[in-house]
Amino acid sequence: MDAAQWDERYRASAGGVWATQPPAVVREITAALSAGTAIDVATGDGRTALWLAERGWRCTGLDFSSAGLALAAARPGGDAVDWVEGDVHAWQPAAPVDLVVSCYLHLPDSAAAVSRIAAWVAPGGTLVVVGHDVDNIAAGGHGPSDPAILYTPELLRGALDERFDVLRCERVTRSSADAELRDGHPAAAVDTVLHAVRRT
Repeated sequence: MDAAQWDERYRASAGGVWATQPPAVVREITAALSAGTAIDVATGDGRTALWLAERGWRCTGLDFSSAGLALAAARPGGDAVDWVEGDVHAWQPAAPVDLVVSCYLHLPDSAAAVSRIAAWVAPGGTLVVVGHDVDNIAAGGHGPSDPAILYTPELLRGALDERFDVLRCERVTRSSADAELRDGHPAAAVDTVLHAVRRT
């Protein structure tokens, strides 16, 4: 979907598309970190950026959908986040940050996109990426059905260079209680999660 299609989806939603909380694995990893500067890539209607801001992070929420960003900015705490309309292929932060998070960013060039956002992580900083795994199709989980844009642990590992230590890169099963949609979905889903730290 392009930006115009996402704008249409957000405008048609009743208050937002995504759940109000970030994925459980993102909460688990980032809760153990000291707050600093962060970028939430493909922030959508803002759930991860808002969650981080509530915990003291100075957060930028990046998305190419102006409608999604408008929903995010209108949510409680929305004024604590710097909302930026931009494309992950072209936008660049003014300086590296302590944390870069990307949830469910699926593109034809996903490996290149992950490699690009990894460059935004400061030395000693953390990269967290989570998205639908290719095995999610067979599992019947919610999400894209095109394997060309889905993740595998091998794809995400291969997107990083020698500057990163990979602490975790694996498939995880997310229950319907940890649904990404605001209205939930009945089936469990298979994701890939990457947790890496840039060397100092």
